[in-house]
Amino acid sequence: MSHRIISAILVAFLTVVSSPGLVKGQSIDSLLYLIDNDPDINDSEKYDLLCQVIQDITDTESKILYCDQAIELAQKLDVLPALPYLTKGEACLDSDDLAMALECFIQAASFYEQNGDDLDLGKTYVYMANTYNLSHGFPENEKFYIQKAIEIFEQEKDSIRLAFALHNLGYANYSMGHYDSALVVFTKTLGLFKKLDKPYATNAYFVCLGNLGLVYSGLSDFDRAKEFLLTAIDTLTGLGDENAVAEFMTGYASILQQNGEIKQAIAYASGALKKTDSPYFQREASRLLARLYEISGRFDSAYYYQSQFIVANDLQKNMDNVLKMADLLTEYKMAKQQAAIDELEKNKRLRNITNIGLGIILILAIWLITSYYFNLKRSRKLTRALEERRVLLVKQSSELQEKNDKILMANEELTVLNEAISKQNAHILEVNEELTVLNEAINKQKNEILDSITYAKKIQAAMFPPEQYFHEILNDVFILFKPRDIVSGDFFWMKQVNQYVILAAADCTGHGVPGAFMSLLGISFLNEIVQRREITQANQVLNELRKQIRNSLRQHGQAEESKDGIDMALCVIDEKHRVLQYSGANNPLYLIRDKNGASELTEFKADKMPLGYYQGSFNPFTKQDIQLEYGDVFYLFSDGFVDQKGGKENKKFMSKKFKDLLIKIHQEPMEEQKNILDKTIKDWMGDGAQIDDILVIGVRV
Repeated sequence: MSHRIISAILVAFLTVVSSPGLVKGQSIDSLLYLIDNDPDINDSEKYDLLCQVIQDITDTESKILYCDQAIELAQKLDVLPALPYLTKGEACLDSDDLAMALECFIQAASFYEQNGDDLDLGKTYVYMANTYNLSHGFPENEKFYIQKAIEIFEQEKDSIRLAFALHNLGYANYSMGHYDSALVVFTKTLGLFKKLDKPYATNAYFVCLGNLGLVYSGLSDFDRAKEFLLTAIDTLTGLGDENAVAEFMTGYASILQQNGEIKQAIAYASGALKKTDSPYFQREASRLLARLYEISGRFDSAYYYQSQFIVANDLQKNMDNVLKMADLLTEYKMAKQQAAIDELEKNKRLRNITNIGLGIILILAIWLITSYYFNLKRSRKLTRALEERRVLLVKQSSELQEKNDKILMANEELTVLNEAISKQNAHILEVNEELTVLNEAINKQKNEILDSITYAKKIQAAMFPPEQYFHEILNDVFILFKPRDIVSGDFFWMKQVNQYVILAAADCTGHGVPGAFMSLLGISFLNEIVQRREITQANQVLNELRKQIRNSLRQHGQAEESKDGIDMALCVIDEKHRVLQYSGANNPLYLIRDKNGASELTEFKADKMPLGYYQGSFNPFTKQDIQLEYGDVFYLFSDGFVDQKGGKENKKFMSKKFKDLLIKIHQEPMEEQKNILDKTIKDWMGDGAQIDDILVIGVRV
């Protein structure tokens, strides 16, 4: 893999720039003679000479032997043998003893930490990352150590080491399938290599260019991928970098396979196999050739290369098992850090799975709501027809009754009228039977509509973030959510992107099914804007959301257009700097802070325009930054609570009474606040009906 190549370049570079070299005028042999034969040299001087020798001796076995002597002597002198452990690790790395190499680097890193030697510590982290890279099985560990090295090189302003370390980070992201992150890092690294006026930077630049080609292939941008890969192959062939050429030829052959150019793909994959003797590159090329020959119907060749792949893969697996044993040595030091990294990666995978599921649910929801809309339309038409029929039948029944009265009063026509009455009664019975059938049809249609709406509620609930997710991210939070109908036009939403937590409380036009349909659009667009495009400025999120809604509903501010839209209060919590950004479309934000023993509520007003149809000027939404303090409580809400009618005079609850209630209860536990708010609005409504969806979100800092 080209990451292995660039790591090797970086390791060689670190060795050259950090090696002090031999004492001037003395060869390795002369220094070894002094170490072994001069009786006047004390242990401290002998240790210094061994540290000189181990950096310049080229024989791997001899280097390990003298490193062990230096380590043993350091223990006797009670000094920290960081350099001997680091050098021994390099030698073990060269001899493919990855387990021993990793153990040595761990020891060296602990000693450099004790000495406060950041630059050498960063160099050691690079070696550790390279060891994991050579194992091809631990991209998360590799990424962790290379990020720690990057932090040190940035702090030390070492642009050369930083460029190589960033390249390793880019490939770690690529290995884990994080193509967007890899693209950003490789693009930045390419610029750094271009600025370095060094011979080794030329090879590194074109390896980085080839890796960009692999990333574009992963992103399915095959035209750009082919351009970058061919440039890297041509240049690196001239530079003699065979392993890099082999990997990029394999990557280019894979693109040709996807385009159906099987012959050319076989040619490039065969060329890659001839270029290298590395088990990893031979494995990848053999696997691709086996697949290509299978596609082309040449099963004898496919079987041969499949055998080659199995042999190379077995070699690779053996290396992985060795490194897994060595990795146990680091668990006691990295448990907390690795747990945090694993949790972040787990959350990313869960978000990817959630996004796929939400997409499927959104399609089903749109289909279900569309079916419901047309069924409802047909049901209303049928209901009107039945009502007209019922009125007609009632009228006919009234007329029949009048005729019956006249018959009773006319004795002279009694016989004739009795026969007529009998016929009319029979007709009435038929009419009643028809009414019974019609009523049964109405009840059946009503039940089908109710079942559809109930199922739509399940879909809408699946689109909302689980309340447990709020408690995991924000810890101290409550959500009071009371739809007026089975489904709701109010919705709540939250995502975490890096250090930012984006939280929204929204109120869509209308309620019930129309509002729920708008809520699905709002949630879908928020996922696209925040999660996919990683926009984390509160006002920019609202600007982009308004653009998406207007484009989706084809709104241009004309009177005859759809009046649908969304009111929203949206905040972005910067957990690193404890700053809250707020932007609002008609909906404000309340923040309560205790000052000198008194509680003070501050209202942050929203922009007076919705997300959607608006006949005024579409000015950009504004952003208000709030420096958070420990104990602050802030609330996001829709207008359902304050607009609810009730009380003795059947009036609205109103904002002032809502603010007074929040100040009164804000120091209570968040779950208790939710219960108080729920009981208050229920008592206020009494026997009256809920007139709108209700949503209140409270968060304690």
